[in-house]
Amino acid sequence: MANPIASSVLGVAGFDTKAAVSGLLSFDKLAITQAQKKQTDQTAKQSAFTAINDAMLAFKSTALSMADSAKFFAYSAALTSNNSAVPASSLLDVTGTDAVSAGTHKIIVQQVAQAQRLSSGQGVANSLGSVVSSSQTALSMTGTFNVGTASISVIGSDSLQDIANKINQKNTGSSGTGVSASIIKVASNDFRLVLASDKTGATGFTLTGAALDAGGGLANLQLGSGVPNARNSIQTGLDAQVSIDGLSIFRSSNVISDALNGVTLTLKQANPAEVSMNINVDTTSLRNNVQSFVDAYNKVQGLVNSQFFLDPKTGTTGILAAESVLTSIQTTLSSSLLQTIPGLASDRNSMVSVGIEPDAKGVLTINPTLFDKFITTDPTAIRDVFVAKGTSSNQQVQFLTSGLNTPSGSYQIHVSQAASKASVSSSPTTDLVNASLANAETVTVTDAASQSQAIVNLTAGMGQASILTALNAEFSKQTTEKHELSGSLGTGLTVSNSLSSLGLGIAAGDTMTISGSNRQGGAVSGSFSVLDPATDNISTLLSAIQSTFNQKVVASLDSATGKIQVSDAKSGDSLLSVHLSTGLGSLNFGTDTILKEGRYSMGVTAIAQGNGISIQGKSFGSSSNFSINQSVNGLGIANQNASGQSVVGTINGISAHGSGQLLMGQSGNIDGFGVLYTGNATGNVANVTMGVGLAARMESILDLFANPFTGLIQSNI
Repeated sequence: MANPIASSVLGVAGFDTKAAVSGLLSFDKLAITQAQKKQTDQTAKQSAFTAINDAMLAFKSTALSMADSAKFFAYSAALTSNNSAVPASSLLDVTGTDAVSAGTHKIIVQQVAQAQRLSSGQGVANSLGSVVSSSQTALSMTGTFNVGTASISVIGSDSLQDIANKINQKNTGSSGTGVSASIIKVASNDFRLVLASDKTGATGFTLTGAALDAGGGLANLQLGSGVPNARNSIQTGLDAQVSIDGLSIFRSSNVISDALNGVTLTLKQANPAEVSMNINVDTTSLRNNVQSFVDAYNKVQGLVNSQFFLDPKTGTTGILAAESVLTSIQTTLSSSLLQTIPGLASDRNSMVSVGIEPDAKGVLTINPTLFDKFITTDPTAIRDVFVAKGTSSNQQVQFLTSGLNTPSGSYQIHVSQAASKASVSSSPTTDLVNASLANAETVTVTDAASQSQAIVNLTAGMGQASILTALNAEFSKQTTEKHELSGSLGTGLTVSNSLSSLGLGIAAGDTMTISGSNRQGGAVSGSFSVLDPATDNISTLLSAIQSTFNQKVVASLDSATGKIQVSDAKSGDSLLSVHLSTGLGSLNFGTDTILKEGRYSMGVTAIAQGNGISIQGKSFGSSSNFSINQSVNGLGIANQNASGQSVVGTINGISAHGSGQLLMGQSGNIDGFGVLYTGNATGNVANVTMGVGLAARMESILDLFANPFTGLIQSNI
């Protein structure tokens, strides 16, 4: 479309059309130039805001690392030996946690712990007395022996390696034997079975069974307890022995973490040399951390102050000088540094009082004279200025944590319901001390959350002490899930039997599907194809099952029944399931059945209560809920569901959430404020005075400005 202005002046003599059009367009160019300048200014503002925001986030990270009282200190340990020829570092290592207490200790490593190891005697022979020349040679022996409480059955086709595998299969999960087996070739005709405890300590393990001794079916294994077929003791199990400040202590491990509070000793070798250990707060680390806080603060204030700087030559200030949020940042940060912290002594209740001082421009510096006095004599004073610290008027109310926006002050804790554990008890008339159970009975305790069960068989004649022992022994057990497929491959088989020997028409190329679920309930799937039925054996099939489950199960064959069994590799609650499809000749593996449910130890315990007993949850609140069912009520406890209760209460009149004994604010300025109440009384149980230290206070302030989603700076950007 033609320009109407230009069209209207066409043909008019002496009129400069080009100049007129250019003049009109200059107004558009001016608008464009102004828009471009505004865009440039806005981009510059965004960049300046981003730089300040990044500095505040870095400051917040520094503050967070210094806000936790349990992690505030680092510790250093200096070790010196009184024997210059024996360096302290060759005797032991030391590590410390925030719970360590500073001090000096004298340590002598008198004995290091070692694990028990034993082996078969020289020249293991088969049942005919011929020394075997291979760990894979069948020994033609039968018999049973025990490694600890685990029974190991040996059949005629077993080799030394088969026996080692059977021992290792019993060492799976948390309920394993703790004994590992291996074969060592000493010479061409000298193969030995070696058993080693997985842990150090004098307790070691036991190897028993009449079949191992002279005249027994397994005598030629050379693992007997006496001549002429005695086992070799390669290494005796020993406890560690260490003297600390003249007191000898014994532990089964060379890593000792419970002798000195917060200190872990790792013993390396025994020697009469005395090690002097001086452990103290790492003042260098503390000084550096405080300096990092000061530097991070100064960077934020420096960036903000630079925006208010007036250039005398141009009369201009920073591009953000007119932004009100910068004034808020400047005043909020500086004023927060000057506040005193409730609950602290007047000579150490502020940043300035411990030697961290702002100058006239708000720049922080460390006054070495004042700061060094505290760092040398009482570093906890510096800690208390930085962290959130609460003191309670009642020892049964323990301050745990402050909320992000919880101000310093006093908080009233009101409890309307104290926490309790789930519990059932014998009736007052029940007497299991002077009398005993008249009849045998089965007690079943079921955890309400996991539905795990402890089934305890009590026998007639048991009294209070033996009943408690039986109940707690079962409650503390961790069991491993074990499954069995109902179909039998045939009795009297071993894992070395070839697939063709089963007589079920299995041919090369036959394929079956392996499926099921792992312990977490996730689906697994794989397959097994026969390459050569004459060489593929049951062991090959079992390996395929284990591979499908990513080696998280142990597959085995019950030789007595010919059924395949699959056990979880770990103890505890399990959703394991197994299915083997048809496809190998006429072999039918049958359906999956659970031989033993896997479970963790139960969260309940049995205690004496008068002449009766009480079964109660170990924790407070609903997490301890359980039910009890008895075949006969010989304990004086009715079959019932037992429920625990969580604490119910308020903090400063605001309703708080109870979880067990923990009372936690969830709204307003108490959001995140938590206390632990261990008492039974109700009403106004305590006043908690909380002082929010510098680091803890800065965390909430910086979040207000620099939160990446809701922060005031992000809103401006």
